[in-house]
Amino acid sequence: MWCLTVRRLVLAMAALVLTSMLFLSVQGDTQLAQMEDVLLDPIEIKATMLLDGTTTLNLRARAINQGSTSVTNVSFRIDSLNVAILDSLVDSELTSATSILQSRYTEVVVSLPSPLEENESAWVELTLKASDFQTEPHTLLDPSVSYVDFNLYVRPMSEYANFTFTAVLPQDAVLSRESVVPLFPAADSNYTDGASMAFIWFYDSIQAGQERAFIVKFQYLNSSSVFIGSFLLEAIGIAILGLIGGSAITLGGPRIYHRIKRIGSVKFVGVTSEEEEVLDVIRRKGGSCPQKDLYTEFNMSQAKVSLILNNLEERGLVRRFKDGRENVVHIMED
Repeated sequence: MWCLTVRRLVLAMAALVLTSMLFLSVQGDTQLAQMEDVLLDPIEIKATMLLDGTTTLNLRARAINQGSTSVTNVSFRIDSLNVAILDSLVDSELTSATSILQSRYTEVVVSLPSPLEENESAWVELTLKASDFQTEPHTLLDPSVSYVDFNLYVRPMSEYANFTFTAVLPQDAVLSRESVVPLFPAADSNYTDGASMAFIWFYDSIQAGQERAFIVKFQYLNSSSVFIGSFLLEAIGIAILGLIGGSAITLGGPRIYHRIKRIGSVKFVGVTSEEEEVLDVIRRKGGSCPQKDLYTEFNMSQAKVSLILNNLEERGLVRRFKDGRENVVHIMED
């Protein structure tokens, strides 16, 4: 009797284990089927780099259920081991999101407020922050300049269609002049807001499991070194000007005073060597030229030339006018 009871107990436990294994297998297949049935079209990822070594990721995508079963969440693979979720929205409403640390990446799972049925869609937005997309700043021969490499890998868990990736450099940073290929792959377009440079890539489709790598090498001036150097130069300059000014006042004070009084006021606008090169080209072209002509004159990116023109325009040295679909740059100095 006792043996029969033990035998029944063992059989019951075995049946329970088998049932659990089948249940887990079905659950896993359901989750996998959900990911395979989700199409993200379009999807945009914007990486904004900061000088403290962190990167903010803004992700926006329309999730479309192409399968016959309902979808309750959408997952994204982020190739980072240090990701913080700052915000999560579905159709402009706050929702919950969780991060699951895997061996080589982090899976971010966004919960949908209501299941997506067949052919239904929802807009998903994520704001993340990661600290391992950028390398530690390093210097070469010039200690006043820091160089940083930014690396981002995109490996979709479901198909991406009409995928746009934008990389925004830190404020006042430029592409590395020490690297032969500071951008990989070559960007499709770029722009600048006057303070930061941005580069854009576009892909019609990236299949689940495919990989795309984006590498940006940039440089920036170390503020402490710049401050010390500029302070010393200013101190030396003030001392020299003091000596010259004292001598001038002693030798010809009255005559200089009358000349300054007759002039009224003096306006000084300093330009960098790169800005002076741009102004020289515009002068050689008769005082105005199409902006696209300047891109071919210099060994620098279009974004860098645009940044220089923005700085010159802010100080009133040039003006840009629309001529059809292109800009014409006109020099304003006498």
